[in-house]
Amino acid sequence: MGSQTTARPAPKRDSPYVSSEDTSPSKRRRGENVADGKENNGAERPSIADTAEKQSECRGSVLAGRHRNEQGKPPEAGVIREIYVENFMCHKKLRVKLCRNVNFIHGQNGSGKSAILAAIQICLGAGARRTHRARNLKDLVRKDSNCNAAKVQVTLLNRGDDAYQHEVYGDTITVERTIAVRGGYNGYKLYNDDMEEISRNKKDLDEMLDKLNIQVENPCAILDQEDAKKFLTGKAADKYEFFMRATELERLDRKYAATLDMVRDLDNQSTRLNGALQTYIDQASEAKKRHKDFQKIEELENKKESCEELYAWSLYNEAHEKLMEEIEERDAFQAKAQKKIEELSQAEGAAEGPDDEETSRRNNLDRLAREAEEQSEQKHNLEVDLKRSSEPYKALSRRLKETRKDISSAERSLAGAKQQLESKRAEILARAGSAESEAAARTKQLQDAEASLANAKEDRDRIRQAVSDSRKTYDELEPQVDQARHEVSAGDKRLRALNSRIRELEASGNSSMNIFGQRCGAVHGMVRKTRFQGPVLGPVGAFVKIAPGKEMYTSLAELAIGSGMLDRFIVTNDNDRKILQGIRRKLGCQHDCGILQVHPHAKYNVQPPPVAGIDTVASVLQVSNDLVYNCLVDYCKIEEKALSRSKKESEDLLLHRGSDGRLAVRGRIKTVFFLPKGDSWNVKNGTLGMSSNEKRLRETIGVDKSKAIAETRNEMQTVQHEVDQHRREENRLNHEHTESMKEWNKGKAQLRKVEKELDKARRDIESLQEDEIQASNFDTDTSEHEQLVNDEQAAVDALKGHEVAFIDKLQGLEPGIEELKAKLNETKARNEMVLQDMKAAEDDLANYIQHLSQRQEKLEKKRNKVKQYEEIIEKKDMQINDSEEQAKNYLRTAKTLAFHRQKKENLDEAAADSEWSQEPTDADLDSIEMPDQSQMKKDPKYYMTRLERLKERLQNERERRNAMNEDPIEAYEKYIRAQKQLDSKLEQIKEIDETSKNLKSDWNKRKQRWRQFRQHIALTTDGKFNEILNDKGSSGTVEFNHKDVTLNLCVQKDATDANSQQKDVKALSGGERSYTTIALLLALGESLETPFRVLDEFDVFLDPVTRKTVIDTLIVMAKKMNHRQFIFITPQDVSNVDADPMLKIIKMTPPTRRDVAGAPIQQTLEFSQG
Repeated sequence: MGSQTTARPAPKRDSPYVSSEDTSPSKRRRGENVADGKENNGAERPSIADTAEKQSECRGSVLAGRHRNEQGKPPEAGVIREIYVENFMCHKKLRVKLCRNVNFIHGQNGSGKSAILAAIQICLGAGARRTHRARNLKDLVRKDSNCNAAKVQVTLLNRGDDAYQHEVYGDTITVERTIAVRGGYNGYKLYNDDMEEISRNKKDLDEMLDKLNIQVENPCAILDQEDAKKFLTGKAADKYEFFMRATELERLDRKYAATLDMVRDLDNQSTRLNGALQTYIDQASEAKKRHKDFQKIEELENKKESCEELYAWSLYNEAHEKLMEEIEERDAFQAKAQKKIEELSQAEGAAEGPDDEETSRRNNLDRLAREAEEQSEQKHNLEVDLKRSSEPYKALSRRLKETRKDISSAERSLAGAKQQLESKRAEILARAGSAESEAAARTKQLQDAEASLANAKEDRDRIRQAVSDSRKTYDELEPQVDQARHEVSAGDKRLRALNSRIRELEASGNSSMNIFGQRCGAVHGMVRKTRFQGPVLGPVGAFVKIAPGKEMYTSLAELAIGSGMLDRFIVTNDNDRKILQGIRRKLGCQHDCGILQVHPHAKYNVQPPPVAGIDTVASVLQVSNDLVYNCLVDYCKIEEKALSRSKKESEDLLLHRGSDGRLAVRGRIKTVFFLPKGDSWNVKNGTLGMSSNEKRLRETIGVDKSKAIAETRNEMQTVQHEVDQHRREENRLNHEHTESMKEWNKGKAQLRKVEKELDKARRDIESLQEDEIQASNFDTDTSEHEQLVNDEQAAVDALKGHEVAFIDKLQGLEPGIEELKAKLNETKARNEMVLQDMKAAEDDLANYIQHLSQRQEKLEKKRNKVKQYEEIIEKKDMQINDSEEQAKNYLRTAKTLAFHRQKKENLDEAAADSEWSQEPTDADLDSIEMPDQSQMKKDPKYYMTRLERLKERLQNERERRNAMNEDPIEAYEKYIRAQKQLDSKLEQIKEIDETSKNLKSDWNKRKQRWRQFRQHIALTTDGKFNEILNDKGSSGTVEFNHKDVTLNLCVQKDATDANSQQKDVKALSGGERSYTTIALLLALGESLETPFRVLDEFDVFLDPVTRKTVIDTLIVMAKKMNHRQFIFITPQDVSNVDADPMLKIIKMTPPTRRDVAGAPIQQTLEFSQG
């Protein structure tokens, strides 16, 4: 609870809220230094001495900076100077003038004392019931046949700094209220000091009362007979209720409660408007659709005009040469590509997911696609640049290679020419020898060469067979090696899956909920601590078990339910869904612990499996909660998914042919899952379809974590042993495969060597045979050989010069090519990474939402189609070059037709008849722009046919519109009205939500201020109560218990003797108890700072001695509080009280005892001690 609060307890009467100006820190009251004060809700109270010391400190704190009737100074503003009544209650006319300080009004019963009090109340704004004298104002008019109206006037002082509009009213303000019985003015009037009427507005009266702090409906300011009896004789709860009413706290609390009800009404109104919003959306959509129907005719008109223009330009298009045709094709492809891009954009928009997670995944995929497209385009551009840059390099390299080949050939020719020259010269010199010996030697060499040729052929056949055998062994081992590698890879993958399974089980901690998701346990704990409107269940897997004897189907049942189902939580209304969403956000949930909303009803009665030997997911599972069971039926269709041990068994039991001869499935089964891998089959349109499962089967339903971890570790050991065996087998096969490849390569090398030997033997035989022929035709002239050597040498020198030039050019091109290759390799690497990320994102999205896979495939096809169009356009762009002006005559004809069409459109009908025959000038033709070439892909026949079709469609559309019997303008106006109505509802909902939010925030702040204000008044009352008792040598405290709504008094008769303390006021004497009660009443009134207080029949239950003591005490205290005006009304005699300038005694004239028609008979009551 807070401490100090507002300076004034009463807010303005025309506002249900406490003014922020009234609660500012600059206007705190006495006791504001008690910053750490707490409300008393029955806790232990400090001693009376401590409280007295504390309150003595508080008394030094006065209101700084606020106008008020200060203590020790006569009251100047707000006190009553005079009361005048006419035809009011029992008075025909009565004028009472009051003293500024203490006034005693006494007289017999029926003398009209309480009528004075009622006049004050009625004149200053109170209702008739508040007086406890009448049910309505007319009952207060004097009972006389001549009385048609009553008039009441109260004159108030209006001086000093706290005066109200002194420049307007002067030193006094007179308030007059007229009560008309039969016609005439009935209301208020405000007069100034000269009795000039200033206002008749009730609002001005309320403003004046608020300024002067006059509270006529406050029982502490004006205590009438009924309130006095209840206060004097009431219990602790009655006194607390009186305290709440007197301090206006009760009224403020009611206002705050009404504000809170208003907030609830606003929330309900927002909910209703949101519920009805879809109706307005549908109406706007339907109106828009009807409006678009009428726009179709206008679109057809535009298409027809465009087609007519295209027909004219197509005549010119026929005259274009090959370049223009290529440009047209390019534009056509651009138009198609644009259309495909739009379709792709629409498909991407339609493929957006229903929640934030799907949107995030799709956005990520789109980003990767754009990045991949950019990388692909950059790669393509680099490849084009590299190809363009490499062409000169490759051409030079080819020429260099050819040059080097020519050099080698020329050098070989030069060497051969030189060798021939030397041979010729040696031969000429050696001709001196015996020709017969040379022939014998050649014969011997020829025989040896032929023998070598025969041996080489034998070796070649043998080696060929060995190479063939090695190749056969290599080919046989290759699939075995691949199979061994696949088995090792599959085993490693299985080991990783098992290891991941163990980590999942260990990461689930001690909570059994975490087996379904890492945050399931935390969410479940928060759900149990949070208050919801309806049941909140979850995770779903916690309510699901496997039926005994069905354990073999655990993994199949979990696959059929879906991986994202077991960690979900179930709610039954929108408010609980919002609360649970807040819990998920607080715990950082992203994809896990999703929310399902269902309507609660009785458990579904699903059909059993159609045949024996087949189970459904519904028959395999044991669900402990009906709401969870209904949710699985609604969302997972567990009664339509069958489970079987094998494909053959399921087909034998479930498949049959219907009456039409087509395949069908028995019962309501839609999909059949079977062991061992979780594959499935179904029948659609009489066709059997298969679907293989690539995911790892999981078992989390009813899992014992300790047992599952142990079993998984054992399975890992078994799999590891199998992997080791497969790896040893792989190593052995790899070794054999490598050895066979070595043997194969070795045999091929030997075969090449033998082939070379065969070629050499053939060349030797041919050479010997040529030598034998040449020997018979020997020539001794060497000039021809010498000339040949010179020619070959010149050719070699020229080719080497070319080689040097080519090398220089290649070295100049190499840096640029190497730079492009480096960029291309870097781009390829980035592109590969982006493609890998894109593939991973696609796989992730496909796993998350299985039913969107087909849409994603179509989207990918569209992307590929767009990419193909872009590649085609790029190729077309490379083929397009500049061209000369073509077909001037056709161009002029086409522009002339376009000119006449535009001229006809711009002129009215009369002008068109006179100017249509004019020929255009060159300037007119130059102003005609050529239409988009992408629109002229067809010949004139095509456009003529299309034009006829458009005319026919236009005619049909016009007939259909006439049949609709609806005005297009009216349809458009309906559409605009529906859209405005929808926008209005949306704005209304937004305004209501903002108002509700602001009211809630304001209510919380004001409620806190109210509690602080209550504590402040309690402390102030306690201090003033003790101060009044101190005047009699006593002390006391007021104990407020705001929790039990009670108010008790604790009095210490002797302020210096703690033993004289009494917590039970009933233990005090009559005088002490009355004095204590009066002290409490005055203390409560002091906290209000009202300028006057009226007490009616305060001494009704007192004996004469006590009454005299109380009156004496009241006079002393009232004179001591000379900054306040007191009016005491009593039926008892106060002749023993002496009047003085600060005390005035007014004695009412005894009533005349006579019967008045319609008037009640009054009698005087003598009160005694009771």
